[in-house]
Amino acid sequence: MKSLQVVTPHIKCIFNCPFCIAKGHKHRNNFVNNYENNFELWKNNLIRVINENKDLKYVVITGTNEPMQSKKCVSDICNIVKTANKDIQIELQTHYYKQDDVYNKIDVVAYSISDIKLLNRIKPIGKIQRYVLIMTDSYNGYSLDEILKLIPDSVKQITFKKLIDTNGVNLKVDKYISIHSIDDKTLNRLIIDVDNYKGDLSIRMDLDCMNCEGRYKIFREDGKVYDNWG
Repeated sequence: MKSLQVVTPHIKCIFNCPFCIAKGHKHRNNFVNNYENNFELWKNNLIRVINENKDLKYVVITGTNEPMQSKKCVSDICNIVKTANKDIQIELQTHYYKQDDVYNKIDVVAYSISDIKLLNRIKPIGKIQRYVLIMTDSYNGYSLDEILKLIPDSVKQITFKKLIDTNGVNLKVDKYISIHSIDDKTLNRLIIDVDNYKGDLSIRMDLDCMNCEGRYKIFREDGKVYDNWG
């Protein structure tokens, strides 16, 4: 296992994104919060996972809500991971665009952006800055070159992420995605542009972000490791 997604405790999200895949989980994000209820168990389990997986290179801090709503948990994860293995690279996935000191503990701050109008309005910080472009219809008609012109020079990594529906679990989310996903013409053009890109940035296309198999595992707030989001 080269990558581990560490999930902050679930609470009501401050952003309530209409395309959020977490709204479509059958388990309704109902896990025991051992981060708060049994911190030693949670911490020791995280350390054990790190120690047992010598090939672990990346820890991605994420959540079924905005991870920065649990800022102390984000900080605790950073401290535990770096103490266990200082060579592991820590990434935070966030919609929280305000500057914060906790970002200084993180190797990659990955800003999720679903509206192209925001690309040049955010002042990203972090050792390495990454934009995760959530491909809504606001990106329709744009080429890769046109998008790159809107992105600050400090951003070194870009991921294009396709919207994934809930397969009928949440009809409201599925309806939004069916209406507001990027159009096929633009998507196919971007796939080709990314494939042929020869510049200095790290750019990739993620068309199935919820597929964990062979990519990563998930460490939830109950202190257990899961093979899928469920």
